[in-house]
Amino acid sequence: MAISKLAGLIPPIELFFWIAPLGRAIRLFLGAFQPSSLRKFSYRKFKVACLWMGPESFHLVALAAVTVAIALTIQCCIELQKYQAQDLSGAVISIGLLREIGPLTVSLAWCARVAARIAAETQAYYDGHKIEEFAQTFVLPNYLATVAMSIPLGTYGLVIGFITGALVAPMLGVSSTSIFFHSARDGIQMRDIIVYFIKLILVNPTIGFFAGCAAGATSNHSNNAAPSNAVTATFIVGFFANLIITYAAYLAR
Repeated sequence: MAISKLAGLIPPIELFFWIAPLGRAIRLFLGAFQPSSLRKFSYRKFKVACLWMGPESFHLVALAAVTVAIALTIQCCIELQKYQAQDLSGAVISIGLLREIGPLTVSLAWCARVAARIAAETQAYYDGHKIEEFAQTFVLPNYLATVAMSIPLGTYGLVIGFITGALVAPMLGVSSTSIFFHSARDGIQMRDIIVYFIKLILVNPTIGFFAGCAAGATSNHSNNAAPSNAVTATFIVGFFANLIITYAAYLAR
């Protein structure tokens, strides 16, 4: 009943503009994995995409991981000192980075960068191409590059953030770096690692890439709103998707 009332308040044309990019993204995703798309796979486009998504993004991932880890370490150590439990900060920080902080900050920041560039390239490339041809020649190599680069970048960001926390923690009351490592080892569960890589390798990159494709393909070519629309969609959908994964992993029975 509430949904019908809400739909009545939204003009049909506005509802169409909200749903159209999602439908376009799903259609592109399905079209990218057709046999014809596999036959037309361009290794050159794959390599070019891997270059700017991977090596050219290391500075962003490193800076984001270091600053986020320092901020989280400061907050955790200061609060745990009130209860004389600062030596447990390794577990708190590592769990926070793995479960939520890493995916919602470092990962989505990189995915927003991917979304913005893909939106701009899609806007230029999609014009004059049918959606099936676009899915075959553009989507598959660039999407596979996005997923491929998310693996080393996700690992790299996790290691950089964890090492940063371990080095900063002794300056904030933790007994030693070894105590930090032991606490982190005791606190981390295999489920935390699995959830981390599901978010960073499958969920967030897929959202960012296809948000860029949908924004570029459905935008008005007379303006440059596609990248900003792609970034906005990446963060909105990414926040909700990460919430759903967290609920499914830790609360659902």
